[in-house]
Amino acid sequence: MLSEKGMLLLGQVFMVVLAFVLAVAPNLYMFAILAYFALIFGFSIYRSRSGSRSGVSREEIEKSPTLLREDKAFELAMGDEHYIKEVSGQAKTMLVSFALFPVYWIIFRAAYAVKPQAVQFFARHGITDERIVMFIVWVAVFELMFLLNQALRRVMGGSLQAAPMVPSGFRVTRKGIVLKGGLGQVIGFPLPSGSEVELNESRGFVEIRMPKGPRLRLYTRKARKLYDIITRYGLQAGESGESGGNKTEPGDESR
Repeated sequence: MLSEKGMLLLGQVFMVVLAFVLAVAPNLYMFAILAYFALIFGFSIYRSRSGSRSGVSREEIEKSPTLLREDKAFELAMGDEHYIKEVSGQAKTMLVSFALFPVYWIIFRAAYAVKPQAVQFFARHGITDERIVMFIVWVAVFELMFLLNQALRRVMGGSLQAAPMVPSGFRVTRKGIVLKGGLGQVIGFPLPSGSEVELNESRGFVEIRMPKGPRLRLYTRKARKLYDIITRYGLQAGESGESGGNKTEPGDESR
């Protein structure tokens, strides 16, 4: 999956592409939108089906000896009030986006209405090609929509950070982590350079933050043991941290 920054960047690129399509070939507008979603979906499948950049194959990860298994991770997550608040905040930002659709429609229609004035204005400044004029207009329209969305999210207190990814279950082997449900993603060991692993024993989870992609939060009743396993087999040059517990040496899997 793409990180939030990656999604924002891709969104900006897509806005420019849509502006170009609307200016040059408006009849291809729906095709461009469908192509965009197909690209996102295909990229997500590719990323989820591949392991991390550790050079370890999916088969190696799955066949390696299991060190810890948790089949009720999502059930445990539902008992974490703080996580519920994070998810609720994320849902709130989505509702805000839906609430803005009528405003977006008005702005979208206004772009067509101001076309004659825009053409005259830019003609006075030496730009006579209507396609270039409308490209500029559409870029301004999409950026205005984007800024409105971001501003309203901040005003309403919606979270600008995506909620962590929480699998329904997982299995940790010596070679990596196999996530249960969804697309069956695997994460190979060692984790990418710069990854961080955080233990929160009081809330019962271990969170992995990799340089790219969403936060991965693994809930389990054996959070300390999981943390020790991941720091022993998964870290190569990253940092680890804890909250709600005392630190022990990694590799203590006897608990």
